[in-house]
Amino acid sequence: MLIVPGSQGLLGVKLSRLTGFDLGYVQLEKLPSGEKYIRISQFDERAIVVNSLAFNPDEMIVESVLIAETLKEYGTDRVYAVFPYMPYSRRRFIKGEAFPAKTLFRFFSVFDRIYTVDYHLEEMLEKIDKIRNITAMRKLAEKAKELDTKDAVVVSPDEEGMRWATKFAKEIDAECFYLNKIRVDAENVVIASRPPNIEGKDVFLVDDLISAGSTVVQAVRVLKRAGCRRVYVFSTHVLAKTEALRKIYEVGVEEIYGTDTVPSPVSRVSVSDLIAEVLKKDF
Repeated sequence: MLIVPGSQGLLGVKLSRLTGFDLGYVQLEKLPSGEKYIRISQFDERAIVVNSLAFNPDEMIVESVLIAETLKEYGTDRVYAVFPYMPYSRRRFIKGEAFPAKTLFRFFSVFDRIYTVDYHLEEMLEKIDKIRNITAMRKLAEKAKELDTKDAVVVSPDEEGMRWATKFAKEIDAECFYLNKIRVDAENVVIASRPPNIEGKDVFLVDDLISAGSTVVQAVRVLKRAGCRRVYVFSTHVLAKTEALRKIYEVGVEEIYGTDTVPSPVSRVSVSDLIAEVLKKDF
């Protein structure tokens, strides 16, 4: 088995070390025309392409597909992918909006199986059997156990996020509830509910994804007004840029804990061992 990291495939180095699979090398360059030059120097009967698709997703998707196609062209029988973060996973809310998730997996037909972490569109998993979804909530909860907290409760910023918050809460044996969220547009939300009695308690605000950060900011304001002691934020995929992270800290968050599915200043928890464990079982 050969692990082939892409441009954003640093996680592949960790996976190679943890699984014992050989680490391959790909020469990747962007030509003056904007096209991607790819040359692979090592091949095997089976290979795993590793790439985080968080930033420049269009480019990373094309790059990953080109790597996979090249591997198969030169004799690799089975090509798998580890995409810790899967882009284009937003739902369609308004008539006329595109729904790219279906198109994305047509692009990925070259892969025999895809491993990802806390995929946002869980309902798609029933329709696309080649996806293997791994949750990072156990690892994030382990980090929460290390904190010196008082009567901690777990909060999801909306009902949808309860699928992750409940897993997190179960790991630390804590109470869990959600806030009612009204989405105004792609980057703005309103929290329309007051939480139960949390006065004097610490709060773990849990979600799968932080992008613009507006949901987290509004949720923290509501929790602070309700008299909570401290708020810690836990999220698998932190795509938020520096400005968004600054706003989250400014509303009074003690700390933000993300994973290395997305390279971020707050990537304090690694999912490499979770993925490696699954890969070793499968291969």
